[in-house]
Amino acid sequence: MRNFLSKKTMKAFNTTLLRERFVIYTPQKGNKKNASTVALSNRIAAELRDSEDRVSETFIIRTHNMHSAVRMLARIIQSFDQGGPLSIRQEGYDWEEAWHLIVNDYEHTYNPDRWVAIYHNGKCIFSKGKRHPFLDMIERCDHQNNLEYDFAIPMAEKIFMETGEPLKIEYDSNVALSAHFVDNTGRLGIILRGSSRATTFTFTVQKKNDRMLNISQCLGAAAAFLEGIQLSFLVGTNTEKLSTGVIERFSKEEKQIQDGKKRLQRLQSEIENLEITSNIHYRPEKPEFHLLIHNHTL
Repeated sequence: MRNFLSKKTMKAFNTTLLRERFVIYTPQKGNKKNASTVALSNRIAAELRDSEDRVSETFIIRTHNMHSAVRMLARIIQSFDQGGPLSIRQEGYDWEEAWHLIVNDYEHTYNPDRWVAIYHNGKCIFSKGKRHPFLDMIERCDHQNNLEYDFAIPMAEKIFMETGEPLKIEYDSNVALSAHFVDNTGRLGIILRGSSRATTFTFTVQKKNDRMLNISQCLGAAAAFLEGIQLSFLVGTNTEKLSTGVIERFSKEEKQIQDGKKRLQRLQSEIENLEITSNIHYRPEKPEFHLLIHNHTL
């Protein structure tokens, strides 16, 4: 029986959040734009390690938006730290409850397209909402290639060929978040791409006094930044539209602006809670949601 840390933290943890786009098409057909299907996803891996720093189990999280993927990761790590491996528990892990707690009121009201899929050993063990079925194939291929993700797409193309469907897959991805934790220090980098430029900032988190660094809380703050920056852009843009009459007063869109501001206040509180319990250094500077709303550009 492997030993797990009693102080509710892993020795080290590293992961990357990817924004992915798959274009699946038939080469024989002339117009790829009209003859292709597109699968979009945000993907992050939870490689969980025991107290000897050995991989105990790995989960792959795919979601419709970025912050939901990171929040699900935070819940998985929290449960793993408190109770050990999730996959071998006699009563199982309540994925439904975890997802329910992640979906906040704003998300529930204004994002009907939200979805999540959790994979373990190449199989989807939990899902909510509608995802592209191609994503399941990619995860099966990834598992069969011993988690060598670069080989998953060629393998999927080979499977299509063997079934008589000579399909090609074009793949595009970019990093949205990188997270590295070791020796009670975390370094997180967030990259957000707008229509004209990319905005990048990092923050380093270290334990305060004799506290152990809470990896789940750090990831929760990263999710708050991911959600807050995008929400600030939406609120700022729609506030300008409201002032110019593009959005009508007392409309659903105006209510979304007000609800978005309330959501931003809760996200700000989540970040401030981490600042109270830990030492944080931002580079270049901490994004301020109210300023982003005023500038409403990324």
